[in-house]
Amino acid sequence: MSGSTFPPPYITDLDWDCYLTSNESDANYTCWYESLYPEPRGPKDPSYYSLKYQIVGTVFQGIVFIVGILGNIMVVIVVTRTRSMHTPTNCYLVSLSIADFMTLIASVPNEILAYYLLGDEWIWGRVGCAIFIFLQYLGINVSSLSITAFTIERYIAICHPMKAQIVCTVSRAKKIIIGLWIFACLYCSPWLFLTKIKPLQYKGLEDRETCTFALSRKNYLGYFFADFILFYIFPLLLSCVLYGLIARVLFTRDIQKNSNGKSNGMVSPQESKKNSSNGTSARAQVSEEHQVF
Repeated sequence: MSGSTFPPPYITDLDWDCYLTSNESDANYTCWYESLYPEPRGPKDPSYYSLKYQIVGTVFQGIVFIVGILGNIMVVIVVTRTRSMHTPTNCYLVSLSIADFMTLIASVPNEILAYYLLGDEWIWGRVGCAIFIFLQYLGINVSSLSITAFTIERYIAICHPMKAQIVCTVSRAKKIIIGLWIFACLYCSPWLFLTKIKPLQYKGLEDRETCTFALSRKNYLGYFFADFILFYIFPLLLSCVLYGLIARVLFTRDIQKNSNGKSNGMVSPQESKKNSSNGTSARAQVSEEHQVF
């Protein structure tokens, strides 16, 4: 093939694209992989992780996966089967456990499997690419929302105990959790359409695919920024404020309790026990003296 040109500016940094060269007599297409070096490249050489990397990654991620799965399943089973644990707080913990379970299932096995495949290879097809990415974002976002709802419930229960008897109920907690899951599903649903499967070009290998973005990366900035604000910054600031108020209320109650106890002549249980033991020993001593006389 004679002559070469640089890739056009619309080619993204992670895409393989084919375009017609400037030589009109050459009807062949040239494939480019844009990187720091704007030069044409052919199919890449197959690349695999080293055996040491595979073993270490499999062991550590396997431990995280097993412990996470068993722990979250046990939380759900214990709370659902123990009637005394049917409280609003535990309802949010169950929601959090289910979300964490979903995130582990959608991410960790694929990460372990990737250690034994080609660098960017994806084996689950177009539907698997969309579903796994959707479930990962759904689990992460629901976890953040569940923690936020749990924090609000704790704030009301501690700082407004009278109102908590009406607001913090199991039925209301279940409705809130259902609303959080519906909102997260609707918010994350675009991920079902924002991914795609692309063929991978490797020397000597065919029919290899990868799961990647359907659009250019710059088109996702607004979405990622919304995620950052809604599910990280806002919950973090709200939690800091509410836990600060909780700490202030508990600290104030502690001071009032101590001051009231001293002003009313009340003594602590330790002091009461000490005084009673001293009184008992004194009476025993007096009794012995009477017996001697």
